[in-house]
Amino acid sequence: MEGPAPSAISEPAGLTIVIVNWNGGEKLLRCLSSIRASRTTFPVKVIVVDNDSRDGSRELAAAEFPEFLVLNTGANLGFGRGNNFARPYVDTPLVLFLNPDTELFPDTLEKAVHSLLSRPRVGMLGCQMRYPHGTVQELGLQWFPTPGRVFLELLMPGLLRWGPLSRWVLRQDPICSGPVQKLYGGFLLVRKSVMDTAGWFDDRYFMYAEDVDLSRTIQALGWGLYYDAGCAIIHACGASSEKAPSGFSVLMKHRSVNQLIEKYHGAWAARRHRWAVALAASLRLAGLWLVRALPLRSVFQRSVLENALQSTLLLREWACHGRQAQVPDHPEQSVTVTPDRSTKPAQVS
Repeated sequence: MEGPAPSAISEPAGLTIVIVNWNGGEKLLRCLSSIRASRTTFPVKVIVVDNDSRDGSRELAAAEFPEFLVLNTGANLGFGRGNNFARPYVDTPLVLFLNPDTELFPDTLEKAVHSLLSRPRVGMLGCQMRYPHGTVQELGLQWFPTPGRVFLELLMPGLLRWGPLSRWVLRQDPICSGPVQKLYGGFLLVRKSVMDTAGWFDDRYFMYAEDVDLSRTIQALGWGLYYDAGCAIIHACGASSEKAPSGFSVLMKHRSVNQLIEKYHGAWAARRHRWAVALAASLRLAGLWLVRALPLRSVFQRSVLENALQSTLLLREWACHGRQAQVPDHPEQSVTVTPDRSTKPAQVS
């Protein structure tokens, strides 16, 4: 594959970690503690971009980790705009976008940076993510969304991932390393020069699709993506979205996917995506109501069944009636925000 000129593994490996926080609470503090405990042979800077949290996590982070830079955006900007807010402060060759609900192992940063620098054609690298109890998290299917693919993922996720259809679907085993088509936003290690060429995150998305869009953009620029199962983090999942109003995650994910489809395939494809979601949700509801009505329901946990019904109803409401996620503390229009602290981030010793 033709691509940018290779960079040597001996290039300066200064790293800036950017964490976008919104009411992350104790999870944010555990994340920062794990960074402080990291063992690296290169300088590391940390920037916490706080989306105007109301739980005191910004103040606690600034007080307990004075060596890190903590910025307040003044509003809930979401994931992409929050990361873009840190752009003027990033002056290292590498940048890591890290979720606040993650914890690093002491060797995670060293392994990840070495892995990226040893692959001169790779522009962005992801790592293995594990739930707090140790189970390795599955990776999303390695294709970009279209109306038909979204329909299949909603209607038969198990068959696509582990069933007879999985042999025809591009997947990545999370316990195996290798080149991938998509990486996900819990841990994204990127060359800053690549980010600058890509224009950083597309801020049309509030959250959930920026990482997929960035993956596509970086590959279009001639760089590869790599998933390294040899370095890992703990990812609790949902530190921010669980604080948002009920149904936020379901509604926002599909809104963002719809925006992604419209960006690359046009308004007509975005409309077909809504129709596909409406049809898939209706078919799912029919199956869930059947399970609820028959003795089969004893096989399922009642709470799991009720949650599935509620999320599927929300999905159909979004597709059929345009119901939108309610984003707390989000500015209705573009705003100019000023950090509440302007000192440069210090290095992790």
